[in-house]
Amino acid sequence: MAYGIFVSVLVARYLGPVAFGELNFSIAFVYVFLVISSLGMEQVLIRELTLTKEKRNQIISTSLIMRGLASFVVYLLVVVMAICYNPDISTHILIIIIGTQILLQITDVFFTLFMAELNSKYVVLAKNIGFLIAGLIKIIFVFIKLSLVWFALATVVEFFVCSLLIIWFFKRKTDVRISLKYWNKQIGKQILNSSYPLIISSVFYVIYTKLDQVMLGYLTSSDEVGYYAVAAKLSEVWYFIPSAIVNSFYPELVKLKEKNANGFKILTMRLMTVLSAFALCIALFFTFFSDMLIETLYGVEYITSGKVLTIHIWSCIIVFSAVVSGAWFVINRLEKYSFYRTGTGALVNVALNFMLIPAYGALGAAVATLVAKIIASYLMNGMFAKTKPVFLLQTKAYFNVLKIRPVYRISKKLFHDIKFS
Repeated sequence: MAYGIFVSVLVARYLGPVAFGELNFSIAFVYVFLVISSLGMEQVLIRELTLTKEKRNQIISTSLIMRGLASFVVYLLVVVMAICYNPDISTHILIIIIGTQILLQITDVFFTLFMAELNSKYVVLAKNIGFLIAGLIKIIFVFIKLSLVWFALATVVEFFVCSLLIIWFFKRKTDVRISLKYWNKQIGKQILNSSYPLIISSVFYVIYTKLDQVMLGYLTSSDEVGYYAVAAKLSEVWYFIPSAIVNSFYPELVKLKEKNANGFKILTMRLMTVLSAFALCIALFFTFFSDMLIETLYGVEYITSGKVLTIHIWSCIIVFSAVVSGAWFVINRLEKYSFYRTGTGALVNVALNFMLIPAYGALGAAVATLVAKIIASYLMNGMFAKTKPVFLLQTKAYFNVLKIRPVYRISKKLFHDIKFS
């Protein structure tokens, strides 16, 4: 994490707000389409691989074929839309280069197998090595003073290295076989029936988490994108924590749901409480020290990012518990409700962005994102009878955070139960 911030600081200071904004605009533009190519499969595949181990060959092979076709089509769509809707030729080039990660991330299907088998260490290792190598390349590019397009290439290197490693781990550490003969139309339909609400909800999620940078680029200027990108980086860099913890517990949550409903409820609440408490600590720290940190790390030219960070960082509290509630939705086979809540969040975010960005720039985008996340990832859970249980668990977790003793007790119990594979 510290390494990632260091690299981000170095690149941001070297490129300046305008060029750094162009780079992050292109990354955000591609990311909007990246979630479509994933077909919303990840948690559905983990669930199916955990419950039906005897069909692993068919599940993995079928998923790879579907993901490959979707990625190819989506990449072509990205190229066409970049050319049609953005007149800047340099931005076209950045988007076309960065967009190749859509093709590389087909190998995410392999991640699901390792996570289902509680071997997530291989996933973590592949991602970390890719991240470290890409970061080192960016540092070298800064010192030899290369142009912006080279930093776009460095971004793709991370996914290229990660893909190669996960393929290598897959061949060495599993006995799963991939072949066209394992294609199973019925399994494909089953996966898509479970994941299509997640595809749509993922698109909506990206709209209210990443579209702000795209809208900033169109409604204001590249430097505003740069200010926002710096603040978002320091805020979102913490999001790996809930994802890593929930992924570690996900197979156990699946098993508890099948065998022990009360145990499933208790573990869900414990995860939410601990993660919310940690998020509150992060939010309070950055609220008081954001301006000082921004000026120290990025320089005076990014000072506007400090005010943006003060608002954006509070999204952590919602996001940390939302990762748990997202797993709860999938395990309970209530994926369609993810569509309702993220759809609402997307509409709120886009509407607020149109109202706030022209007047307040990056600061307005941060407010829009925070409000959208509160509505979509928390309040919407209380709107339906079937999702109200998770809303009550979130509410209880938030109240637990206000008391030191429950947080300490739950944290001690939770981390005592962690099993490292």
